[in-house]
Amino acid sequence: MNIKVITLDKIRDKFAKEATAEYTKRLSKYCKLSYKECKSCTQVLKELDDKSFVVHISTQGNLISSEELAKKISDLALAGKSDISFLISQEELNERIQEKINIALAVSKMDIDFSVLIVILHEQIYRAYRINSNEPYHK
Repeated sequence: MNIKVITLDKIRDKFAKEATAEYTKRLSKYCKLSYKECKSCTQVLKELDDKSFVVHISTQGNLISSEELAKKISDLALAGKSDISFLISQEELNERIQEKINIALAVSKMDIDFSVLIVILHEQIYRAYRINSNEPYHK
């Protein structure tokens, strides 16, 4: 499975860079995870290819559990979808990007600092793979 995390913001905090690097390393056992910081909606569109299942992370999205995220990832893999793109944007997206979004999910209905949000997303992807592999999450 190929997972891409796309943002319209930049990771500025050292702790967030270190945490996302750690989760990327841990996830290498399960999938290929890449991260792309985009400067514009045009650049985001270039990253969202037609074969990718696009998940928009937004406060307007649906709240789901870790188990539901794990099931969604598993179901996509079973359906032959091997590319998932998680798009994090706290700004209004243009219509062309909105057309590519398959589902919108929320980590919380509260506004969360971008650095914390990016770490939470990486952690939840990692947790989903641990759940799907029937492995304990906490070491």
